[in-house]
Amino acid sequence: MINVAKEMEHLNKLAGYNRAKRFTDLWDSMTSEEWLAQAWEEIRRNTGSQTPGIDKETAEDIDLIRIRQLSKKLHAGVYRPTSVRRVDIPKSNGKLRPLGIPTIADRVVQPAVRMALEPIFETDFLPCSHGFRQGHSPHTALRDVARMYPRVSWVVEGDIVGCFDNIPHNGLLKAVGRRIADGKVMSLVSAFLQAGYMENRPFHTTYSGTPQGGIISPFLCNIFLHQLDEYMKSFGANRVQTSQEQARRRNPEYVGYKQKIRRVGDKLRQVSSGKARTELLNELLKLKKERSHVPVFDARHHTKLGYVRYADDCVILVNGTEEEARDMKNKVEDQ
Repeated sequence: MINVAKEMEHLNKLAGYNRAKRFTDLWDSMTSEEWLAQAWEEIRRNTGSQTPGIDKETAEDIDLIRIRQLSKKLHAGVYRPTSVRRVDIPKSNGKLRPLGIPTIADRVVQPAVRMALEPIFETDFLPCSHGFRQGHSPHTALRDVARMYPRVSWVVEGDIVGCFDNIPHNGLLKAVGRRIADGKVMSLVSAFLQAGYMENRPFHTTYSGTPQGGIISPFLCNIFLHQLDEYMKSFGANRVQTSQEQARRRNPEYVGYKQKIRRVGDKLRQVSSGKARTELLNELLKLKKERSHVPVFDARHHTKLGYVRYADDCVILVNGTEEEARDMKNKVEDQ
């Protein structure tokens, strides 16, 4: 009998020890009854489990006997993902978002795949990625932006239009294949991508994208967009500087004001009242006002980048010139 939690922990440790390792033996564990039962347990309480796919089945149609049959189909190589039922749901801006609703059987298998792959890819994902990850949320993304915001001069906001619907299948499978060398797992992921969708009865083939609403889709999106995170990292985004590096970047004029303010402050502490104290206070206010118009960092030094991504939305925070910010924007757009 497989201990699913320990097996996932083991995969995570192996992936962390060797960042170049490609996993070849995932199929038997991932398709076991215990693994599928755990996958179903994780999602069955979701309200969406009562929404039927094209087979009209809901959570009430799944039991241990059905999971055992599903496991046998997977082991025998006869299981095939079914096309999703596509519906349009309203967005906050008044537009519609296409949502793909998988069949109940696919809703058991998809989290099983994610549970096998997620411990592996989590060791690769960067802290700047906040969407659909344990320990991350919109709040953690906003927290990171808020921490960097006071020290930046330009902000570039990015939104990948139609991201889920336009991810190229070949590019996504290549990204998954960087870590997964189990041919059966790769074939199953490919089959999910190509399962197509049905909308008002007609069947539509999918040549790109991973349907929104699919349990595995956000995770696959993160795998694909991890390449963007690495691209930004190559420019030094979010790199923590040493105190010596920060000191070298300081604007000499700003440092001069800081020293003047400190000297006035030292004098102020020695004077308790009278005209001399008033003059020192006025001088202190004047110096702080003048300092507020002086850049903290010397423009001659290379720009410093911050980068935060939540799913297909990202923010690039540039501590540099407008030209540098526009150049960074153009580089990301060309990717």
